[in-house]
Amino acid sequence: MTMLMLSFYLFSVGWPFVPQDSMHVVGNSYGLFQEGSGGDIDLHAGIDIMPDTSGVPIYAVADGYVKTWFTVSGAYHWGLLIGDEFGTDSCDGWMYWHIDATMYHLNLGDTCSAGELIGYVVPWFNTGQPVRFHHVHLSKVRSGGYPWYSVLYIQNPLALLTPYADTTKPMFEDAHTTGRFAFCRDNTSEYLNPDSLHGDVDIIALIHDKTGYPNAWPEWDRLTPYKIEYRIHGPDTIPTIRMIEFNGLLNCDSISAATICKNDAVCNSWGPYSQRDFYYIVTNTDGDTLIEPSDTTGCWQTESYQDGIYWVVVTAYDICGNEQSDSMQVTVQNFGVEEWPIVKHADNPYYSGATIFSGPLPIPKGMKCRVFDIAGKLVEPKAITRGVYFIEVDGTVIQKLVKVR
Repeated sequence: MTMLMLSFYLFSVGWPFVPQDSMHVVGNSYGLFQEGSGGDIDLHAGIDIMPDTSGVPIYAVADGYVKTWFTVSGAYHWGLLIGDEFGTDSCDGWMYWHIDATMYHLNLGDTCSAGELIGYVVPWFNTGQPVRFHHVHLSKVRSGGYPWYSVLYIQNPLALLTPYADTTKPMFEDAHTTGRFAFCRDNTSEYLNPDSLHGDVDIIALIHDKTGYPNAWPEWDRLTPYKIEYRIHGPDTIPTIRMIEFNGLLNCDSISAATICKNDAVCNSWGPYSQRDFYYIVTNTDGDTLIEPSDTTGCWQTESYQDGIYWVVVTAYDICGNEQSDSMQVTVQNFGVEEWPIVKHADNPYYSGATIFSGPLPIPKGMKCRVFDIAGKLVEPKAITRGVYFIEVDGTVIQKLVKVR
């Protein structure tokens, strides 16, 4: 994805429901993991603000001009796209979705002022919960042309709405039965024992943010953290790395939630109405705060670090600055080449180099081999466990110790 230079807004706006100068319930957040139609996995490109019932008036959060009035999916998904500038040129603006087409609403070409009535909330379908998810979806966008059909989602609306008083810290849960975080080989579902990490490793954390604001259904207050960072310290140190900040661009045409969220049988990210579990691959970052396919190249390259005990620390923030950290102790044990001190005595006349293998001993195919332990005792191949061995191939001892883990 091409890097875009984006200017972010320093002004604030009111809420789309009255009173516009008071906080309202947020049921889905910017960047929230969700599965779309056809099994597509994407990121929620706005926020869902929830009134108590349907039919509630919706008010403009800023002055503007209606660029588009259309539906993408029948009666539930009518939307107004209101630009900051008049005419056919590209500009920034606001999207308001889930407006009742059977009641009063603005139309293509209309103008409006901040605080003006623009439509009413459509009655939402039955989600299977005791209460329905009546809401307006609000996005801050940039687009070109007239009417607007191609849209970039350029900023988290919660960064602009005022007041917004998130009262609680983000929360961590165990991501795996082995501990607070899960660890797997980079871009795979091969999960690793945290007591023996090796190779390129992805670190996965299960995190959600709570607003502490009263909500009609508890799962709807499990939202996306605003920012996630991680650091590692031990024999070597990885300074703080920012994994993501849900403030800037979400280009839903070129990214997938799978870029930053683990979604397999073990760490099953899930974001419907009834359940919210967000497993973040905190190592999936290429160093900037944009979400893009290149983030999947990120990982903890443990072979570049000394073996030993490390602490992995992950910190999550909400948009109001509340933060929560959690940590887990792990052990790095890599399988590479290791130098041992030279030991010269009758029982050990061999070189000091040690080749370490994670799997079976590297016995050449078709060769007659014998394996000896460090004391020179012959070992049956099926009896080989962890330890150090010498290999004799066709009567010649390989001049290296072999360490099996």
